[in-house]
Amino acid sequence: MSLHGSSITNLARAKSFRAKRESSWDRTGGNSDWVPIKGQSKHVIAEIDGPGVISHIWFTIAGSGRDKDYLRKMVLRIWWDGEANPSVETPVGDFFGVGHGAVTSFQNALFNMSAHETKVGGNAAMNCWIAMPFRAHVKIEIENESEQDIGMYYYIDYQ
Repeated sequence: MSLHGSSITNLARAKSFRAKRESSWDRTGGNSDWVPIKGQSKHVIAEIDGPGVISHIWFTIAGSGRDKDYLRKMVLRIWWDGEANPSVETPVGDFFGVGHGAVTSFQNALFNMSAHETKVGGNAAMNCWIAMPFRAHVKIEIENESEQDIGMYYYIDYQ
């Protein structure tokens, strides 16, 4: 049986890697563990030198008065290995499986979303477990195409 391209019997075998994380933690030691992203602006959330593999991405986006279509107006871009153009360029909602912009709770082998209620513009925690290898470098950027400022919480786990 295979799971994520590996024999399921390999799950119990030790692997040689160092787990690392880029995150939005408060560097002042306080409890403001988000990154503010102003309306109509971009923010690089990770730049990692490799080789490596992104193993998990977690996002949640907060903001009073946040645009109800924020999942369509927050754009995720990922560049691999010094490319001039991003290989991934998609609204955050599309990337996490809710292209219609209505948050909902769901789970599958590669993605999940945990939402308080199903609605457009609602709050949700979003996870992706697709292994994304890179040879030399990866850059991950978020663009806020809405007029409203947001607070972005994130983890980028990698090896």
